[in-house]
Amino acid sequence: MFGSVSGTVTDSTGAAIARAKVGISGVDNNVVRTAVSGADGGFTVGNLPSGDYAVEITTAGFSAYRNASVAVAVGRDVRVDAVLAPANAKQQVTVQAQTEALDTEQTSPVANIDKDRIEELPIPSRNYLSFTLLAPSLASANPAIGKQSLAANEGGFSSGGLRPSSNALYIDGVDDNDEYTGLSRTELSPEAISDFQVVNHGYAAQAGGSAGGSVDVVTRSGANLQHGDAFIFVQNGALNGTPALELAPRKPDENRLRVGLSTGGAIQKDKLFYYVAAEQEMAHGEDAGDFDSQMASAIDRALAQTGPLGGFQVQQGFFPTTNQETELSGRLDRSLGTSSLMLRYAMTNNRSVNDAFNTDDLTDLSARGSAFYDDNSVNGLWNDTISPMLVNQVNFQVAQRRVNLKTGSTNGPGVVVAGIAQLGTPFAGNNRRYETHVDLGDDVILQHGKHLFQAGAAMSHVALRAADMEGFGGLYVFPSVADLTAGQPDFYMQSFGNPNTNFDEVRGAAYMQDHWTPVRGLALDYGLRYEVNHLPGPLPMDADALSPRFGFAWSPNKDWVVRGGFGMFYDRYLLSTINHIREFDGVHAEQQIAEETEAAALYQMGQRFTAPHVGIAPSIWQAQAGLANPYSETASFGVEHSLGAQWTASAEYRFARGVKMGRTINSNLLPPVVLTQANAPSLGISAPTPQQIGQLVFSDQRLNAAYDTINQFQTEAGSDYNGLTATVNRQFTEEFELMAGYTLSKTTDNASYDTEQPQNPYALGEERAPSLGDQRQRFVASGLWVLGPDLDDPQDMQTAATPNLLQKIIYGFEFAPILAVDSGFRDNPLTGTDSNREHIYPFAARPSDYTRNSLKTPANVNFDLRILRMVPIWRGHLDIVAESFNLLNKQNIDLINPVYGLDSAPQNGFEKPIQMADPRRVQFSLDYEY
Repeated sequence: MFGSVSGTVTDSTGAAIARAKVGISGVDNNVVRTAVSGADGGFTVGNLPSGDYAVEITTAGFSAYRNASVAVAVGRDVRVDAVLAPANAKQQVTVQAQTEALDTEQTSPVANIDKDRIEELPIPSRNYLSFTLLAPSLASANPAIGKQSLAANEGGFSSGGLRPSSNALYIDGVDDNDEYTGLSRTELSPEAISDFQVVNHGYAAQAGGSAGGSVDVVTRSGANLQHGDAFIFVQNGALNGTPALELAPRKPDENRLRVGLSTGGAIQKDKLFYYVAAEQEMAHGEDAGDFDSQMASAIDRALAQTGPLGGFQVQQGFFPTTNQETELSGRLDRSLGTSSLMLRYAMTNNRSVNDAFNTDDLTDLSARGSAFYDDNSVNGLWNDTISPMLVNQVNFQVAQRRVNLKTGSTNGPGVVVAGIAQLGTPFAGNNRRYETHVDLGDDVILQHGKHLFQAGAAMSHVALRAADMEGFGGLYVFPSVADLTAGQPDFYMQSFGNPNTNFDEVRGAAYMQDHWTPVRGLALDYGLRYEVNHLPGPLPMDADALSPRFGFAWSPNKDWVVRGGFGMFYDRYLLSTINHIREFDGVHAEQQIAEETEAAALYQMGQRFTAPHVGIAPSIWQAQAGLANPYSETASFGVEHSLGAQWTASAEYRFARGVKMGRTINSNLLPPVVLTQANAPSLGISAPTPQQIGQLVFSDQRLNAAYDTINQFQTEAGSDYNGLTATVNRQFTEEFELMAGYTLSKTTDNASYDTEQPQNPYALGEERAPSLGDQRQRFVASGLWVLGPDLDDPQDMQTAATPNLLQKIIYGFEFAPILAVDSGFRDNPLTGTDSNREHIYPFAARPSDYTRNSLKTPANVNFDLRILRMVPIWRGHLDIVAESFNLLNKQNIDLINPVYGLDSAPQNGFEKPIQMADPRRVQFSLDYEY
């Protein structure tokens, strides 16, 4: 969460000056650091929070050197090379040039998102984490992962082709991860964010806790100068595009209002600072399904004839949606001479009705999800500069997340007509949980000559109390509407027992590392990290998580950097997976499955069952013996070139391998046999379909006759990623910045999420295929262009103090575009039923001649644009803003229908879109900043 300043001190002949005093002080705060140049004239000053600094260098016999425009960013090293003139030549040498854009000491592949980008780029839903995808080497999370895994949480990003749940988010040095889903927790206002760094596997041993990438966020602190803003954002559906799939008579109504403010300053000058940011959103909208009246009537009639959902009616036309969100954060910083203390409180309250999950257009209102999230956290950092060469940092966090997920129907069974409709109570989506975090860490940093040593240890305790109602309402799956009309489901599954769980997870980590600059132009990072994850009994503990790291950065001259490295990165277990194993252990709860005639008999009874059925063996979850800790192995090699005027160009190759990743198999099956008309009756299949004849199916015999299905969670899956990224970047200077990059990559795996099951547990090699995280090509560009002076820069304003008429007209306009183009998402073709009789849900049976994840959505193109006019008023300026998301109103497809059906030819909806990204949205805002 800190940056650094390094450089050399020489005289006019180039000779090194030893023992020169280097002083660094914050321009807007009281941060002061000192150092002394070494025998080669080199110096490094670390432990610097993001911000602007003045660097002053003095020594006997030479004029003082001062640079008051050194900008430090999280995770970056800024180079300041000072040439001192003789004392009789000048009293002081003052430099105003901007620092170099090239970070010659950075060994890891990173992308910095600075304060200008966070403040000025278009941002849907005011979620600053959407800017992580400005890094071209990342890919958006595939919506099909959430759809197939029945996860209520979707989103995030993929780094190195690894799972979105394998990333980590750190805010002010402490983790902000939802350990149940692997995604982030607290949503902070963008006004509270100083800057952040996206790290595609950091080669410093300090980085850890995830197999994928990490995002290191630094929040804003107050300063001696009072600063803040107040804003309002407004959206109205009349200006938005029309959703492509909804069968509705008009454009849906939408009204969105978001108001907020932030303010920061000094309570006691140079000693005590504060910063507060708060936002409130209120949104009301409409949505509709993709059911035409004829289909809806057919389903309604079928449900009325037989089964437990008599009287149910499919929702037609619009239904209301609401979103309400409150964000609040406050930070205090206290300077205590050579020490400092930071305390921060953050709260997020988010309520979404009919719009949280299960939002594809084949899902009825009864199965759509609503969600309530309540997050509270307190964290702190004690920074003690024991000497100019020795620093100790202690951080802590106490946080709790409360989640309540529910669907439109929560009582009674759900019905799925394969590839056509989902209605009633869905199998998954009704869940209550409390997740409590207590974290403590300590880091020691020692500067010794050309070495920057660092060592630390951390402990994290996560307590989960949950009630996951997955399957407790029951689920019937019908191959077609005709089968629904006949009351003939092909599959039935229901959970029984106690859904409540309560357990703890304890994680520990320790590391040692060294950042060594043996000669000018060469930086080496090397270290070792150890992590241990103690799971609740009877789950095993893997204590072998030792990960080496190495990275280098070599600069043959001031305009080039060659960097690379390799490392191992251990992941964490998703608590949702552990919760499955704890909940459905056959003691607390179990599941029961029935197929074909047995399922039809249960459906035709028309009852809502509350107790297990006699004669049906229970299905359970368990972990494999010798469960291992998942990890990744990654390596990269790249070059970066300074083009001058703050422009850089880079190219990088990266390899990432996921090892011992999670997957699930039914470990209780006997080997399958090829289905024929002759053996079908003995296998319990009365009317074989074209997608079953000649295919492998499983009998009803089991290895352990006491159980039907044993869903065994294993750490046996793996993935491989190869990617090449080219990037050009210009830091914000002279009122213009740009970052553009293109990535060509390929990801293969044999499971893309923990609960993914193979089509055949006896032929796991057939599962090796393109991953759901595979995105072959991606281009993203973002820019910021300010016409005229920057109203936040006094020097800029003074330079343009007397504009002409044309300048008066155009000055103050700002343009901020984001263009993203990608090659689409993968999806897995399915027959839509348990046609191979594997007795699992979600299903894994694929149609003949189709391989895993062989479907693909078309390319996506998204263009966002923000236009701003700054008007000076009193002590600040008013920003008048118009912005549009998906300005070109491109119909970008998120999900396609993967259900082929049971016939030799695909059913009508196969591969047709069932969920689109948002159409064009237009937003206006006013923001007064002072």
